[in-house]
Amino acid sequence: MKSPVFLVFLVLFSFAVEAYAQGGSGLEVKYRDNITLDQEVVSGGYFVDPPKEFEGHPYFFTKNFEQSDITINGLTYRRVPILYNIWKDQVLTFQPIHKQKILIRHDKIDAFTLHLDFPVSFIRLDENPTYSHHGSGIYEYVGEGPSRLLIKHRKQTKPKREFSIYSEVFYETQDYFLQKNGEIIKISGRKQAIDFLSMDPKEVRKSTRDSNLIYRIDRRGYLSFLVSLYNQAQYDKK
Repeated sequence: MKSPVFLVFLVLFSFAVEAYAQGGSGLEVKYRDNITLDQEVVSGGYFVDPPKEFEGHPYFFTKNFEQSDITINGLTYRRVPILYNIWKDQVLTFQPIHKQKILIRHDKIDAFTLHLDFPVSFIRLDENPTYSHHGSGIYEYVGEGPSRLLIKHRKQTKPKREFSIYSEVFYETQDYFLQKNGEIIKISGRKQAIDFLSMDPKEVRKSTRDSNLIYRIDRRGYLSFLVSLYNQAQYDKK
């Protein structure tokens, strides 16, 4: 019987055809150099679903595989079926012959984008030393430029208090970070974010009021707005 690694490689090979068109002969050489790595990429083994006694699912946004783009060892593959398990911080693809979820080795992943009703982009960071939930290092990112917002999506379980067929239930939480010039800090308050980006509090207050953004209500929206203001100010200085 063919190994799951070989079978999934065949699937990813079909997705990789589009990669040939991305950069001409140079990319073709790079692709051929990485063929052996492609087989290793999916050698994380089969994924074991959580116990049936757990209510909910461990995935980001949806439990269905979504067509996605993923960059592995510098090569981008298009229209790959992907699930992001935020309980274990694992990225999965689908092995169609045996209908199995397969783990993609996190250390081979550079970035990926899930195409839901809206695209959501993730990047893998090698380290975030002061953060205890770094896991495989996968963070959603918002913003392109000198600064960006990083969001760590996590799911945990807690016991069901009421009588139920379920013993545990999944719940989701997020941690927010700002990255600037390679430095990353976890954000616990509005003032901390403003100080880190060296912004004028009065100008920020006016701009966020004009945009109806309140930190305690919409942390993601507020912080991504600060990032866009900061990046625009840096571009204007050039």
